[in-house]
Amino acid sequence: MVALLALNGHAPAAPLALPCEPGGAIGAEIIDHNPDGILRISGGYRIRLANIIWPDHLEPSQRSQLQTLLTEALKGQQIRWKPAAGPDRWGITPAHIFVREPGGTLAPFWLQAGLVEGGFAPAWPEPFDAVCWKKLVEHEATAIKARRGHWAPRAQAARHRTIETAREAHAGRKIAALWRVKSVRPWRTMHFVNFVPSFRGGPSLGLTRKQMSLLEEARKNPTLWQGKWIVTRFIVGSQGLSRVRVESIDHIGPVE
Repeated sequence: MVALLALNGHAPAAPLALPCEPGGAIGAEIIDHNPDGILRISGGYRIRLANIIWPDHLEPSQRSQLQTLLTEALKGQQIRWKPAAGPDRWGITPAHIFVREPGGTLAPFWLQAGLVEGGFAPAWPEPFDAVCWKKLVEHEATAIKARRGHWAPRAQAARHRTIETAREAHAGRKIAALWRVKSVRPWRTMHFVNFVPSFRGGPSLGLTRKQMSLLEEARKNPTLWQGKWIVTRFIVGSQGLSRVRVESIDHIGPVE
């Protein structure tokens, strides 16, 4: 049967909209938008864009450009938002934002999707909703294939050179990198993914045995990556790019 009755004799309720879908979103006005990417909105809330890497203070030009872009994009628009999770210890709530022309007939536009598809900012997985993450990565794939914005070769190379010249200063930064795999080598309980060097030494990534198994189950077998381009999302350590670690299999994968 196409429709099943619930146990109480009524038709089952329609499924709730995802956090990244505009259904049920709350109307708001943008009061302030600071350089750290924090938006102060009506109701006294402070929110940030969920699943987005906002440019670090060590990239002031990129930060200023994105802040200006976002301010212009939201000016005069109808804004709605939905929390992706509860507020953090600083009272900042990760959220999805939806934008619509006043009086327009088009459906509200998911802001994060536009930012990653345009290459203005890379996506970052957070433990909120696997379905929304999958949707966002599909939008980002367009920018990656076109080598647009953040993913342009010159932008990538410049960022990596900057990190390597002052590793400790960049420790703790969230980075999304596009690299071509040179080789994948087993060593003890690890597999090392070595990338084609764009600077002396070249980066490498260590994957645990568990991560290897999970990647194989997800049909992203690292042993088949040689010669392929992959996206790696990681937090920079004190060793810079020479020893990269990813937190989960959502942080790494081949470019389809």
